Amino acid sequence: MKSHAKVVVIGGGVVGCSVLFHLARHGWTDVVLLERDELTSGSTWHAAANIHGLHDSTNISRLQHYTMALYKELEAETGQGCGIFQPGSLYLAQTEAREHQLRLQEAKARRYKMNFYEVGRDEAERLHPLVDFDGIRCIMYEPEGGNVDPSGVTAAYAAGARQRGAEIHRFTP
Repeated sequence: MKSHAKVVVIGGGVVGCSVLFHLARHGWTDVVLLERDELTSGSTWHAAANIHGLHDSTNISRLQHYTMALYKELEAETGQGCGIFQPGSLYLAQTEAREHQLRLQEAKARRYKMNFYEVGRDEAERLHPLVDFDGIRCIMYEPEGGNVDPSGVTAAYAAGARQRGAEIHRFTP
């Protein structure tokens, strides 16, 4: 292992491997990731890994939407599965304040061409028959909502970074 690099990323979880991948993707050379154990051995391996494109913060919404598309690109590019499962997500409002928040998110989704819209109770029951919708004022649906395999995503980021010349060193305390 070399003793110097232009950029050294510490930590081989999903965030560290994503940083390394994006640096390499943007043409950075001489970039290295150091992990004290195995990739994903920290908090990444047990993350819920839910994916959705909307957040109260517009910048985070745009980042989440970008990331959801990136996972499919990573799978195609690297051959490493990300465990993408997108059955769709329902967002429920029981209060006027929550309904207002969801309607603001729906407007934001339209502005950024994201798929997020109101559904009626019958459609919601068809989509998720085990949910009790009594007392629900408003139901929004995001068809691309779901989850991924955090270890698979990390491995795909690592593979993509390596393909671009980045180095990963495991077991380097």
